[in-house]
Amino acid sequence: MTLHISSAYNEDLIHINSKIVEMGGLCEQIIDNTNLSIKDNNVQLAEKAILLDEKLDFLENEINESVIKAIALRQPVADDLRVLFSAIKISGAFERVGDLCKNIAKRTQLLTDENQIEIRREIFELGEKVKKQLTRSINSYTDKDTKLATKVWKNDYKVDQMYTDLFNNLLVYLKKKKRVASGSHLMIIAKNYERIGDHATHIGEMTHFAITGENLVAVRPKVNLPV
Repeated sequence: MTLHISSAYNEDLIHINSKIVEMGGLCEQIIDNTNLSIKDNNVQLAEKAILLDEKLDFLENEINESVIKAIALRQPVADDLRVLFSAIKISGAFERVGDLCKNIAKRTQLLTDENQIEIRREIFELGEKVKKQLTRSINSYTDKDTKLATKVWKNDYKVDQMYTDLFNNLLVYLKKKKRVASGSHLMIIAKNYERIGDHATHIGEMTHFAITGENLVAVRPKVNLPV
Protein backbone atom coordinates (compact mmCIF):
# COMPACT_ATOMS: atom_id res chain seq x y z
CA MET A 1 0.00 0.00 0.00
CA THR A 2 1.48 3.34 -1.11
CA LEU A 3 1.30 6.19 1.41
CA HIS A 4 0.58 9.77 0.33
CA ILE A 5 1.17 13.33 1.38
CA SER A 6 -2.53 13.66 2.18
CA SER A 7 -3.04 12.24 5.67
CA ALA A 8 -6.77 11.92 5.03
CA TYR A 9 -6.14 9.76 1.96
CA ASN A 10 -3.65 7.66 3.89
CA GLU A 11 -6.30 7.06 6.52
CA ASP A 12 -8.77 5.99 3.82
CA LEU A 13 -6.31 3.46 2.39
CA ILE A 14 -5.33 2.12 5.81
CA HIS A 15 -8.99 1.72 6.79
CA ILE A 16 -9.89 -0.12 3.57
CA ASN A 17 -6.85 -2.36 3.86
CA SER A 18 -7.65 -3.24 7.50
CA LYS A 19 -11.21 -4.19 6.60
CA ILE A 20 -10.06 -6.46 3.77
CA VAL A 21 -7.62 -8.16 6.15
CA GLU A 22 -10.49 -8.54 8.64
CA MET A 23 -12.66 -10.14 5.96
CA GLY A 24 -9.85 -12.55 5.14
CA GLY A 25 -9.56 -13.59 8.78
CA LEU A 26 -13.31 -14.16 9.01
CA CYS A 27 -13.25 -16.27 5.84
CA GLU A 28 -10.58 -18.48 7.40
CA GLN A 29 -12.75 -18.93 10.50
CA ILE A 30 -15.84 -19.71 8.45
CA ILE A 31 -14.21 -22.31 6.21
CA ASP A 32 -12.51 -23.91 9.20
CA ASN A 33 -15.87 -24.28 10.99
CA THR A 34 -17.46 -25.53 7.78
CA ASN A 35 -14.78 -28.15 7.19
CA LEU A 36 -14.94 -29.47 10.75
CA SER A 37 -18.73 -29.57 10.66
CA ILE A 38 -18.47 -31.86 7.61
CA LYS A 39 -15.79 -34.05 9.16
CA ASP A 40 -17.39 -34.45 12.59
CA ASN A 41 -21.07 -34.00 11.65
CA ASN A 42 -21.07 -31.04 14.05
CA VAL A 43 -24.21 -28.94 13.60
CA GLN A 44 -23.01 -26.36 16.16
CA LEU A 45 -19.95 -25.52 14.06
CA ALA A 46 -22.16 -25.35 10.98
CA GLU A 47 -24.35 -22.81 12.78
CA LYS A 48 -21.29 -20.73 13.71
CA ALA A 49 -20.28 -20.60 10.05
CA ILE A 50 -23.77 -19.42 9.10
CA LEU A 51 -23.74 -16.63 11.68
CA LEU A 52 -20.25 -15.42 10.74
CA ASP A 53 -21.37 -14.89 7.15
CA GLU A 54 -23.49 -11.92 8.27
CA LYS A 55 -20.32 -10.13 9.41
CA LEU A 56 -18.77 -10.62 5.98
CA ASP A 57 -21.79 -9.02 4.31
CA PHE A 58 -21.50 -6.02 6.63
CA LEU A 59 -17.77 -5.63 5.99
CA GLU A 60 -18.18 -5.84 2.22
CA ASN A 61 -20.72 -3.02 2.32
CA GLU A 62 -18.42 -0.97 4.53
CA ILE A 63 -15.51 -1.45 2.11
CA ASN A 64 -17.63 -0.54 -0.92
CA GLU A 65 -18.83 2.65 0.78
CA SER A 66 -15.27 3.55 1.81
CA VAL A 67 -13.95 3.03 -1.72
CA ILE A 68 -16.73 5.14 -3.26
CA LYS A 69 -16.05 7.89 -0.72
CA ALA A 70 -12.30 7.79 -1.42
CA ILE A 71 -12.85 8.02 -5.17
CA ALA A 72 -15.33 10.88 -4.82
CA LEU A 73 -13.27 12.95 -2.38
CA ARG A 74 -9.66 12.15 -3.36
CA GLN A 75 -10.04 11.63 -7.12
CA PRO A 76 -7.32 8.95 -7.28
CA VAL A 77 -5.55 8.08 -10.52
CA ALA A 78 -3.23 5.36 -11.83
CA ASP A 79 -1.86 3.13 -9.03
CA ASP A 80 -4.28 4.39 -6.39
CA LEU A 81 -7.35 3.84 -8.53
CA ARG A 82 -6.13 0.33 -9.34
CA VAL A 83 -5.72 -0.48 -5.64
CA LEU A 84 -9.22 0.75 -4.84
CA PHE A 85 -10.71 -1.17 -7.77
CA SER A 86 -8.95 -4.33 -6.58
CA ALA A 87 -10.26 -3.78 -3.05
CA ILE A 88 -13.84 -3.98 -4.29
CA LYS A 89 -13.10 -7.12 -6.30
CA ILE A 90 -11.31 -8.84 -3.42
CA SER A 91 -13.97 -7.98 -0.84
CA GLY A 92 -16.61 -9.28 -3.26
CA ALA A 93 -14.72 -12.57 -3.57
CA PHE A 94 -14.53 -12.88 0.22
CA GLU A 95 -18.27 -12.25 0.46
CA ARG A 96 -18.95 -15.02 -2.05
CA VAL A 97 -16.71 -17.39 -0.09
CA GLY A 98 -18.88 -16.67 2.94
CA ASP A 99 -22.08 -17.33 0.99
CA LEU A 100 -20.77 -20.65 -0.31
CA CYS A 101 -19.60 -21.73 3.14
CA LYS A 102 -23.01 -20.82 4.54
CA ASN A 103 -24.67 -22.96 1.88
CA ILE A 104 -22.34 -25.86 2.73
CA ALA A 105 -23.09 -25.45 6.43
CA LYS A 106 -26.85 -25.45 5.88
CA ARG A 107 -26.65 -28.60 3.79
CA THR A 108 -24.40 -30.24 6.37
CA GLN A 109 -27.16 -29.78 8.94
CA LEU A 110 -29.49 -31.80 6.70
CA LEU A 111 -27.14 -34.79 6.43
CA THR A 112 -28.24 -37.48 8.88
CA ASP A 113 -26.92 -40.66 7.24
CA GLU A 114 -24.20 -42.11 9.49
CA ASN A 115 -22.92 -44.30 6.64
CA GLN A 116 -21.15 -41.34 5.03
CA ILE A 117 -17.88 -41.48 6.98
CA GLU A 118 -15.66 -42.22 3.98
CA ILE A 119 -17.30 -39.76 1.60
CA ARG A 120 -17.32 -37.08 4.32
CA ARG A 121 -13.60 -37.64 4.79
CA GLU A 122 -13.01 -37.05 1.08
CA ILE A 123 -15.08 -33.86 1.14
CA PHE A 124 -13.19 -32.71 4.24
CA GLU A 125 -9.88 -33.25 2.43
CA LEU A 126 -11.13 -31.15 -0.49
CA GLY A 127 -12.21 -28.48 1.99
CA GLU A 128 -8.78 -28.47 3.62
CA LYS A 129 -7.09 -28.11 0.22
CA VAL A 130 -9.36 -25.19 -0.59
CA LYS A 131 -8.68 -23.64 2.83
CA LYS A 132 -4.95 -23.85 2.13
CA GLN A 133 -5.44 -22.04 -1.18
CA LEU A 134 -7.60 -19.41 0.52
CA THR A 135 -5.05 -18.84 3.29
CA ARG A 136 -2.30 -18.42 0.73
CA SER A 137 -4.34 -15.89 -1.22
CA ILE A 138 -5.02 -13.95 1.99
CA ASN A 139 -1.34 -14.02 2.90
CA SER A 140 -0.40 -12.86 -0.59
CA TYR A 141 -2.57 -9.80 -0.02
CA THR A 142 -1.44 -8.99 3.52
CA ASP A 143 2.25 -9.53 2.67
CA LYS A 144 2.00 -7.98 -0.82
CA ASP A 145 3.60 -11.19 -2.12
CA THR A 146 3.17 -11.51 -5.88
CA LYS A 147 5.02 -14.84 -5.98
CA LEU A 148 2.56 -16.36 -3.52
CA ALA A 149 -0.38 -14.87 -5.43
CA THR A 150 0.95 -16.49 -8.61
CA LYS A 151 1.38 -19.81 -6.78
CA VAL A 152 -2.28 -19.77 -5.77
CA TRP A 153 -3.24 -19.04 -9.37
CA LYS A 154 -1.11 -21.87 -10.72
CA ASN A 155 -2.29 -24.43 -8.13
CA ASP A 156 -6.02 -24.04 -8.76
CA TYR A 157 -5.92 -27.10 -11.03
CA LYS A 158 -5.11 -29.26 -7.97
CA VAL A 159 -8.43 -28.28 -6.41
CA ASP A 160 -10.19 -29.01 -9.70
CA GLN A 161 -8.57 -32.46 -9.88
CA MET A 162 -9.61 -33.30 -6.31
CA TYR A 163 -13.15 -32.16 -7.08
CA THR A 164 -13.29 -34.27 -10.25
CA ASP A 165 -12.13 -37.38 -8.37
CA LEU A 166 -14.64 -36.69 -5.59
CA PHE A 167 -17.45 -36.18 -8.08
CA ASN A 168 -16.79 -39.59 -9.62
CA ASN A 169 -16.73 -41.19 -6.16
CA LEU A 170 -20.02 -39.50 -5.32
CA LEU A 171 -21.59 -41.03 -8.43
CA VAL A 172 -20.52 -44.46 -7.20
CA TYR A 173 -21.90 -43.63 -3.74
CA LEU A 174 -25.26 -42.61 -5.20
CA LYS A 175 -25.56 -45.79 -7.25
CA LYS A 176 -24.57 -47.97 -4.31
CA LYS A 177 -26.50 -46.32 -1.47
CA LYS A 178 -29.44 -45.06 -3.54
CA ARG A 179 -29.83 -42.05 -1.24
CA VAL A 180 -30.79 -39.34 -3.68
CA ALA A 181 -31.48 -36.54 -1.18
CA SER A 182 -28.27 -36.85 0.82
CA GLY A 183 -26.27 -37.60 -2.33
CA SER A 184 -27.56 -34.41 -3.95
CA HIS A 185 -26.53 -32.36 -0.91
CA LEU A 186 -23.07 -33.92 -1.00
CA MET A 187 -22.73 -33.15 -4.72
CA ILE A 188 -23.59 -29.49 -4.17
CA ILE A 189 -21.28 -29.26 -1.15
CA ALA A 190 -18.39 -30.59 -3.24
CA LYS A 191 -19.17 -28.14 -6.07
CA ASN A 192 -19.33 -25.25 -3.62
CA TYR A 193 -15.85 -26.09 -2.38
CA GLU A 194 -14.58 -26.07 -5.96
CA ARG A 195 -16.12 -22.63 -6.43
CA ILE A 196 -14.48 -21.37 -3.24
CA GLY A 197 -11.20 -22.48 -4.78
CA ASP A 198 -12.00 -20.34 -7.82
CA HIS A 199 -12.60 -17.32 -5.59
CA ALA A 200 -9.30 -17.92 -3.79
CA THR A 201 -7.62 -17.90 -7.19
CA HIS A 202 -9.41 -14.68 -8.11
CA ILE A 203 -8.18 -13.04 -4.90
CA GLY A 204 -4.64 -14.02 -5.88
CA GLU A 205 -5.17 -12.60 -9.38
CA MET A 206 -6.50 -9.29 -8.06
CA THR A 207 -3.70 -9.05 -5.49
CA HIS A 208 -1.14 -9.49 -8.27
CA PHE A 209 -2.93 -6.84 -10.34
CA ALA A 210 -3.15 -4.39 -7.43
CA ILE A 211 0.58 -4.64 -6.78
CA THR A 212 1.98 -4.81 -10.32
CA GLY A 213 -0.72 -3.39 -12.55
CA GLU A 214 -0.42 -6.52 -14.68
CA ASN A 215 -2.86 -9.38 -15.19
CA LEU A 216 -1.77 -12.99 -14.88
CA VAL A 217 -2.08 -13.93 -18.54
CA ALA A 218 0.05 -17.07 -18.88
CA VAL A 219 -1.72 -20.33 -19.65
CA ARG A 220 -2.17 -22.18 -16.37
CA PRO A 221 -2.84 -25.91 -15.89
CA LYS A 222 -6.54 -26.75 -16.16
CA VAL A 223 -8.73 -29.76 -15.48
CA ASN A 224 -11.92 -30.48 -17.41
CA LEU A 225 -14.56 -30.36 -14.70
CA PRO A 226 -17.47 -32.85 -14.81
CA VAL A 227 -20.04 -30.12 -13.99
